[in-house]
Amino acid sequence: MPATRKKLPPPAHPDPLDELPPRQRAVLIAAVDVLMERGYARASTLEIATRARVSKRELYAEFGSKRGILEALIATSAKRMMVALAPAEIGDRHALAAALSAYGAAALTTLTNPYVLAMYRLAIAEAPANTELGNILDASGRQPNRLALVEIIRRGQAAGFLGPAEPDRIASEFFGLLMGDLMVWLLLAVGEPPTAAAIRARAETATAAVLSLHPV
Repeated sequence: MPATRKKLPPPAHPDPLDELPPRQRAVLIAAVDVLMERGYARASTLEIATRARVSKRELYAEFGSKRGILEALIATSAKRMMVALAPAEIGDRHALAAALSAYGAAALTTLTNPYVLAMYRLAIAEAPANTELGNILDASGRQPNRLALVEIIRRGQAAGFLGPAEPDRIASEFFGLLMGDLMVWLLLAVGEPPTAAAIRARAETATAAVLSLHPV
């Protein structure tokens, strides 16, 4: 087993799991535990089902496969970002700034969660030999939330409050300003996750910067 996997912290069960029905929650928490101990390739649905105290039949009926469990796990965390992004009308530049800041705060809160960081470390440790976990993180987490950011930007442009550059480009600039090299330090475990106040400050700073870069 790779040395990097041994250094992973004990799983910090993500808050969104608390909102799930008891059986789903039990399976996903068990999946986190097994993943942290075994890695994705070695994690078995039998062990997950055993720890969750459900049958394999119940597990497969609920999630379909090991990949389905992981997709649900990532999507559950990503959903918290999507709730924060449920957009109100962008009626002025202040509303656009509020929407971008909400996105930034939700993104940072989700991505700096110890559980999410552990998932990224596992995906990196198993690549390039096994890219399945990385593909799940991308398809169930990164892509839907990037599309939500692009949609905010497009609506801001349509309302006349943001300059005409390509929305994908503005989204990349915003995310770069928001994250900087924070994720690198967190993935290497040489830095502490930011506080809620620091997250809000980073989101507001990134918003102000990107609005200045793309005036009408």
